[in-house]
Amino acid sequence: MASIARIGITKLGYNNLVRQLCKVTTAGNCWYQVAFISRKAKRVAAGIRARLQPFDYMNKQYTMWQQLVDPIIDRLDDNSKIIVIEGPMTSNKAKLGQKLADELDMIYLPSPNFDEYYITNYGYDLRTLDDRLSIGAQSCDLKKFLTNPHHPNVPMFQLHYFQLKYDQYITALLHLLCTGQGVILNRSFYSSFVFAQAMTNAGYMRPQALRFYNKVVGMAEDAVMRPHLVIYLDLPVDVVQERIKKRGIPYEVNSKVLTREYLTDIETSYKQNYLKKVMSHSHVLMYDWTEEGDVMSVIDDIEELNFNIYDKNGKMADWIFETVQELRIKRTYLHERFYLHQDYLTIDLNVPELAYTPDEVKEIHENYITIPGGKYDTGFNTDMGDKGILWKYQLSKIHRSLRTRPRDMEVLKEEFKKLKAAAFGSK
Repeated sequence: MASIARIGITKLGYNNLVRQLCKVTTAGNCWYQVAFISRKAKRVAAGIRARLQPFDYMNKQYTMWQQLVDPIIDRLDDNSKIIVIEGPMTSNKAKLGQKLADELDMIYLPSPNFDEYYITNYGYDLRTLDDRLSIGAQSCDLKKFLTNPHHPNVPMFQLHYFQLKYDQYITALLHLLCTGQGVILNRSFYSSFVFAQAMTNAGYMRPQALRFYNKVVGMAEDAVMRPHLVIYLDLPVDVVQERIKKRGIPYEVNSKVLTREYLTDIETSYKQNYLKKVMSHSHVLMYDWTEEGDVMSVIDDIEELNFNIYDKNGKMADWIFETVQELRIKRTYLHERFYLHQDYLTIDLNVPELAYTPDEVKEIHENYITIPGGKYDTGFNTDMGDKGILWKYQLSKIHRSLRTRPRDMEVLKEEFKKLKAAAFGSK
């Protein structure tokens, strides 16, 4: 495996004017900074103890009292990082992500998909309603886009895909701040514009819609912290196309979208726009992944990266906080995620394809309430076997997601049990 680029590997001196995300030592006011990620074996050999008890963000509210007593800083260590793996389809990002998570004592979250958005809590697939709906009110997922890229709701599909990835990114940040455990993601919403640009170049989105879309994504970017590290797996377009044929998914193999030109646009936008943009804040490692490389070599490279950087307008700027209270406020936004989603919700009358009309909204609602469990909120439908309705006062769990059935939550629940069992101390 050859590393064809190692961007952003820097080692800067200390700057005590700004306190980066850090831990508090036993010396009280003495702060020491997090710096280098290290693999699990080295952490064990160095005698690094387990973290404090994690905060149960899935079932507990982050109240004013919790802000005062919860040891948010003391849970964080050198491996409390967000890592995003980017690259073209068929580059086996998931495989690398899981291996890195195992070696670095982090957690890998699978990429969100549209089953999480369209399948209700009672297991009903809303996409089956399409034959009852007008074309503008129909669903549009990845399969439909690859099969019929000129469907009127393709721009809406791209907007919803951004929302799914943004929602997962919020979950990743929340998990890190509440447990101290680092998170590895398969792509993130920060690279959404790469695909929107390629769709526009191919004529699947109008330039006006692209401008509005980028504005929406930009508002979301300003509300959260960017990743610490981005790993880009590079594959030539010819190899991507060969692997698409080899894995044999019909709607990919026969797609009108996945042409050489479209895939080249994605590659070009990744390298000329996304990576240049992200390297201003995050470390970037880029590898030729034509022949899958050695994971341990990637970990060697990661361990060389110095996150001890102080630049309010540059590297790791999003992870610099003047006070712990600033970090608490950020965390509060993550717990109340629907406010983050509401911040970017806006309508531009010049791009009607990115919003449903009132008639379409009415049409969707009228059909939705006819499906099993669609009349009332989850947990309040006696026809679906829900019980104890008279005694229920909370409509949903404290941890609420934009996605109805987020599959990463099952992964997080199992990991949370392990973290709790391995943790020491109490809150």
